[in-house]
Amino acid sequence: MGRAALGVKDHCGWAVLVAVGGAAGAPEVLLRERVTLLADPSLPDQPYHAAAGLDPGAAGELIARVERAAGTASRDALATAAGKLAEAGHEVLGVALDLGAVGAGRMALPGALAEVLARHHYLHGAEGELYHEALAEAARAEGLAVIRYDFKELRVTAARVLGPAVTARVDGLRAQVGPPWTRDHKDATLAALLVLDGEGH
Repeated sequence: MGRAALGVKDHCGWAVLVAVGGAAGAPEVLLRERVTLLADPSLPDQPYHAAAGLDPGAAGELIARVERAAGTASRDALATAAGKLAEAGHEVLGVALDLGAVGAGRMALPGALAEVLARHHYLHGAEGELYHEALAEAARAEGLAVIRYDFKELRVTAARVLGPAVTARVDGLRAQVGPPWTRDHKDATLAALLVLDGEGH
């Protein structure tokens, strides 16, 4: 059975997911998808922004509904991807996720929802963390290890751990897989290669 890892670059309501096998010197893209992270299309993909004008009870309920929907969609996306990889004979070692704005010591959100909603610069961080946590919980539910990286420093980390040629090698995978091969795809691939290499275990 071949080894594989999943890298996920998420946004509000959606994510790019890339499964990688092989090694840093010869990576192989096994799966590449754009997946939804919001199971209910009637809900806002930026719930903290939407909740900022609501009374506290309604705000909390809206955010909770989005959390539940994001959890459902994340479990579906990761279970489907892991299932496809298993059927193809790959053992998934783990899922690489972004630390986001909340993490790496960059931002500490207050515990009270009212405080988060009162300060605009907290809203994006809270929304990013909502989707990060939905994905992390979904991965754990699948029995997959979760390794989180600071994606803002990902290329530096990958070059240090996997060698300076790895970023150019990943950029060049477009010839193997065809378009789209965006920065999101490349970052997800680099993160997955770090998992395959054992970084973070």
